[in-house]
Amino acid sequence: MLRTFVTSALRSVCRQSPAAASLIPLVQRTQRATLMTLSRPCLLPTPSLASPAHHQLLQLPGVLAATGTPSNTRNVTKFSLVKGKRKTVKAVLKRFKRLDWGAWIRTHSGRQKKLFKKSAALRRRLKQHIFTNATQSWLLDKMVTSYWRRPKHFIDDPYKPYHSRNEYYATQSKTFKV
Repeated sequence: MLRTFVTSALRSVCRQSPAAASLIPLVQRTQRATLMTLSRPCLLPTPSLASPAHHQLLQLPGVLAATGTPSNTRNVTKFSLVKGKRKTVKAVLKRFKRLDWGAWIRTHSGRQKKLFKKSAALRRRLKQHIFTNATQSWLLDKMVTSYWRRPKHFIDDPYKPYHSRNEYYATQSKTFKV
């Protein structure tokens, strides 16, 4: 499949560029190339492919993916191979915290970078957390298992005042009559 994708990308470049005759041997060499050659992590041109047409190929997104650059995906493993259960995405646990009433919070991105350039007011704001919106919370809930959606109780939890949200009807804590 990978070889077919690269070949089709090269043929589309051949159709678009006027120097199609110089790319035909390149297409034939690519078809004969092994998967190891295609997954070379270095994007610098090799001596056999050092041509202006090759530099055009490096700018294609499909060819970059074929050269071994890992793509960023944080997908849920639908079924584990051992027990057949869903798996938690560990990146969610590193970056976000779930409050007891269902909201997720995160810190500002880049809050530790180049603080000498930032004003005191901005540095104060960067220390605060951000709530995710409803769509992001729903997505994050799907990315973790039910264990991480349950409330966790820690001693001296700094987030304790934020775990309850009694001013909103749907998240009010129930009062029990004795």
